[in-house]
Amino acid sequence: QAGEEQRFLDDLFTRAAPLTPIIIGINVAIYLLLTLAAGGEFGRTLIYGADPSTALAFGAQSNALLRNGEWFRLITAAFVHFGLVHLMLNSYSLWVIGPLVERLYGSSRFLLLYLLTAIGGGLASFGKHELQGDLLGVGAGASTAIFGLCGIVAVFSFKYRRDLPPNFTRRLKSGILPSIAINLLIGYSLEFVDNSAHIGGLLTGAVLALLIPYVPTSNQRRVSPIGLAVLGFCVATVLACFAFAYLRSAPL
Repeated sequence: QAGEEQRFLDDLFTRAAPLTPIIIGINVAIYLLLTLAAGGEFGRTLIYGADPSTALAFGAQSNALLRNGEWFRLITAAFVHFGLVHLMLNSYSLWVIGPLVERLYGSSRFLLLYLLTAIGGGLASFGKHELQGDLLGVGAGASTAIFGLCGIVAVFSFKYRRDLPPNFTRRLKSGILPSIAINLLIGYSLEFVDNSAHIGGLLTGAVLALLIPYVPTSNQRRVSPIGLAVLGFCVATVLACFAFAYLRSAPL
């Protein structure tokens, strides 16, 4: 049993997980471009973040703009951050959980899961602000998708509890479930944190984990890190061009 478990872990953790650092790189690139576009004192803006109008120009979410048909913001908002601390915390969290989910599900499925959980969290936030009558509040951050990844791992550890090495699933439960509880508690204790987005992402991830199977360790697929890096660069470039054009033509 111990030998089989070790082989499973060896196979799993030797898989490539190139998308996670690429997404983190896109987040950092967008943040730096946002800081440059905001103007003013670069160092102060870099630390404390840009003004809401610049964040909206780079794809942040608000109910007024979603009502206006700009639903792409449910995705782009996951790549925009408010302040250096916000960026660093989300980057660290993604660095910890992202590679695990990417190795379990494969890079293509991981990207799908990441974007869908971001959308789920954005929709939950939209619903909350609609109920509160808040059309102008600005929301953004990768935490919606990160909570979604936590939901995926939580359900995964239960769904495949009979198919995977027992110690592996126990470690998942002991590591992920307390982390979810602590982060939700922190969210409820801080007024500026949109916990509805976190819960929406978490529940979306849980549902997706029930529907989408993971990729067994026997099914190895080659991934081109160079191709993915080029794709990431193109995505960041398109987002940046859109943001600068939007900011110049229609400042908010």
